[in-house]
Amino acid sequence: MGKKLNAFIPRYVGNGVVLGAFELMRKQQKIMKKDYTGHLRENEESYRRHLENIERAKGYIEDQNSYTDMKYGDFTMQFSGCEVFAVFNAMYNICGRHEKSLAVVISEFEKDGMVLSGKFGTSPKALADYLTRNGYITEICSKPELFNAVGKRSDSLILTVYNDREDITKEVHTFNISKERNEFTAHNVYCNGYVVGPYGSVSDVIVNINGGKAKGISLIGICRDKMRV
Repeated sequence: MGKKLNAFIPRYVGNGVVLGAFELMRKQQKIMKKDYTGHLRENEESYRRHLENIERAKGYIEDQNSYTDMKYGDFTMQFSGCEVFAVFNAMYNICGRHEKSLAVVISEFEKDGMVLSGKFGTSPKALADYLTRNGYITEICSKPELFNAVGKRSDSLILTVYNDREDITKEVHTFNISKERNEFTAHNVYCNGYVVGPYGSVSDVIVNINGGKAKGISLIGICRDKMRV
């Protein structure tokens, strides 16, 4: 009975419903008006301690498990920061540089996007909204059969998945998929420095993580703003 219950949401609840639930929690968070502005200075100091590892990883953050020293809402970036890391990595993938420090990006999502004070991370749609506000062209897709098409027409991607299609208790994870010469590489999938890929498509990435158990929830396609190119 336990296994059937754990599999119910990944199997039977539509991805659109899941995204809607995250958005509802995002709105509830904003209504609470909790003030996390004090985190910015502390996080800036902690962020500097990670710069050497980021440089070693060619500009990407691959080691979320090391970020116990940076706060996100009532939790840490190690616990609930995967969506923020995905945005940070995607912007780097497109720009080739870090336009903002991680601490600033965290602070901006604490103001809008975070859910349940960070316990459930960040609403996927908030990632697309943030990138749009920062000058990127985005589209969000909740139909896995269309993921490869989104991948082909995007410069970088952010993928949200169930870690295990049969067990909701294994939770949800979000990560950046960088794109270079039509090859797709997934960053921070396992939060331990291991990089997945490159593969020839988004679907190939999904079947090659978590022993093939992952299941797509949403994919954000990101392109450079036409005015910037």
